[in-house]
Amino acid sequence: MRRTNTRHLCSHRRADKTSISVGEAPDRLSALPDALLHHIMSFLKAWEVVPTCLLARRWRHLWESAPCVDIRTSSSSRDGTPSELRDFVNCLLLFRDVSAPVVTLRLRTTDEDEEEAFDDDDADAWIMAALKRRAQVIHVVGHRKFPAPLDSVSFVSCHLKVLKLAYARLDCTILRQLSSGCTSLEELDLKDCVVAGTRIESASLKTLIMLKCTINLDFSVAALNLALLHLVTPYGRVPSFENLGSLLTGTIILDDCFLSPDFEHDSDDDDDDEFGETTDDDNDKIDNYKIGYGHGLSPKRYALHGYKDKYGYGSDIDSDENTYKKYSDIASGYLGDGQNFSREGNYHDYGGNDGCNYSTVLGGCNILHSLSSATSLELLADAGEVVLSRELKRCPTFINLKTLSLGEWCMATDFDALIFLLQHSPNIERLFLHLKLNFNTREPSKTDIELEDRSFTCNHIRIVKIKCSKDDVRVHMLAHLFMANGISLEKIYVCRNGNAYLRDQQSMKDLAKHELDFWGE
Repeated sequence: MRRTNTRHLCSHRRADKTSISVGEAPDRLSALPDALLHHIMSFLKAWEVVPTCLLARRWRHLWESAPCVDIRTSSSSRDGTPSELRDFVNCLLLFRDVSAPVVTLRLRTTDEDEEEAFDDDDADAWIMAALKRRAQVIHVVGHRKFPAPLDSVSFVSCHLKVLKLAYARLDCTILRQLSSGCTSLEELDLKDCVVAGTRIESASLKTLIMLKCTINLDFSVAALNLALLHLVTPYGRVPSFENLGSLLTGTIILDDCFLSPDFEHDSDDDDDDEFGETTDDDNDKIDNYKIGYGHGLSPKRYALHGYKDKYGYGSDIDSDENTYKKYSDIASGYLGDGQNFSREGNYHDYGGNDGCNYSTVLGGCNILHSLSSATSLELLADAGEVVLSRELKRCPTFINLKTLSLGEWCMATDFDALIFLLQHSPNIERLFLHLKLNFNTREPSKTDIELEDRSFTCNHIRIVKIKCSKDDVRVHMLAHLFMANGISLEKIYVCRNGNAYLRDQQSMKDLAKHELDFWGE
């Protein structure tokens, strides 16, 4: 929208109609305080906020001081977006009340082939305008194929508290600015970003979330006051962490297939661009990021393998989904005297996953040691995972740890990694085990495990929850292991999510149907 149109809109004479005609309901909305009306405006796009100046005299200038400026466009729904978006935003910032801060800026860049598209220079200028007006929250989503370079943005602000970036590039200059120029920065959320620097160091940072970011160099994070860390499926390298003495909650989800100098990451067009909304409660934040193993990040968005059942096999394939039952209800016939099935193993002798090995998987040095102060940990990866298995050699004792969630990587070699971690978590109270939901073991197994030099003591444990497929008999081996180490069956609960064999059969049928549909008859 051009400047003349904006001026005309804001001074339209219909805004003077404040009298109430006979039979009209009183205008109770206008009687609300400015702060509440501004909160309502925060749910609207900028081009929806400006026309509120026509509602009544009370509303004429409210938009000029609205604390949230939302200029996120959507390619799927263009209704209401100004035909000349660049001119509209420039006029919006020009005619705003100069004394009113832009508390929150939300910006999503548009595709280059769209008529109303704006370029990176426009986006940088608007970010700088928000920073100059004391912005506390900035959320920027760049192009999927061309990460926003942010070359002209100087992240130097004592007011900025939350920075959320998706499809953006962070070089050494930006990382230095975030380290030294943003002294109040408390939350940094990065999704599908390219990290082209080597270090970020912040004394104010309390929350760090990195979702599917590409890391090209040895990258380290030093944050003395960091309380919440989520590292989900990094590409190229695993970052290292230093001075995390205040950490309370940590989530580490790795896939070795993406950890190689030869790997190139292409963004998934089906991914959602948005982050979960910022809340003051860390538990709410954790709930916004459910993972594919069932405890942490959204299966739709960040599942490692997309195990969530989508097939129509009825009660057999969907049996007991998301319902935990006491293990004793399914234990019939599995807790007798079995024979030893164990073979000697070493917790650090795991092979690579899908051809990966120690020499090609990069980064992650001392990652477990850096998490030693946490009270809640999620360490999730597939079988044969390299980085976490390698770092067990330098595993500390987790004195403060109360809640531990582990994935398939701990199930190999007669649960050596699981036992080792429990030996180093003496005060654990809650244990969650997320077994691979397409794991298919149909042969009967013995339940006795060699416990010599492999026992553990967890006197404070209150509950063990195991999530697995219906036909995964390892749940009985785990129950025997826990029972042999003093954990009663009454504390063990199992959630069985259908039959993996049937799920695999249906998956093959779906794949064949997809191929036929794609290529035609």
